[in-house]
Amino acid sequence: MILKSVGQGVLLGLGVAIPIGPVNVEIARRSLRGGYFSGLALGCGAATIDVCYALICCLSLQSALNHPNVLRFMGIAGGILLAFLGINNLRSAFAKHLAEMDVARPAGAHTHYLTGLLMTSLSPMTLLYWFVGVPGVVGQITDNPRRDLPFVCLGVFIGTFSWLIFFTGLMSWLGRWKTDRWLRVADAVGGLVLLGFAGMAFLHVARG
Repeated sequence: MILKSVGQGVLLGLGVAIPIGPVNVEIARRSLRGGYFSGLALGCGAATIDVCYALICCLSLQSALNHPNVLRFMGIAGGILLAFLGINNLRSAFAKHLAEMDVARPAGAHTHYLTGLLMTSLSPMTLLYWFVGVPGVVGQITDNPRRDLPFVCLGVFIGTFSWLIFFTGLMSWLGRWKTDRWLRVADAVGGLVLLGFAGMAFLHVARG
């Protein structure tokens, strides 16, 4: 039963980690620019928030979802952060000298980690995933959610971290052939995608 629950959690983790989202966009960009550890540091920041949310989820502390203003604040703050990152990426794409705008230096691993923390902690979708999605799915795949939820969460960590290592490694490997033009395209595409996610966040807040 434990192995089954962990296996189901791995599938849930891969399901939430693989789709393209703001965190994956920034992991890809920073891995291309700064190498493996730049993207990994940002991913670890995101994973840290997932760990904290999962622990709270296992303790059944879901009071935040009973206060719409909490989600509204997170949506606005998260949208502002994504807009800032998107604009910064576009500035980098059109900068005269790429080195002047490069924010993915290996020496700044703590900066990448902090960015991952902020991006994930200010995401209402992450909160809803851990406190609504995971418990809801566990309720459908087991007859004892309280017992099995910790093992499912463990599997989610294994799945998400496995994807993080693979995806970061792939992006850093592709970065071996990076050129000035390629980096500008990556910055421009990443910036537009992040601005799109920011617009979606503001739209969801406006719609309540």
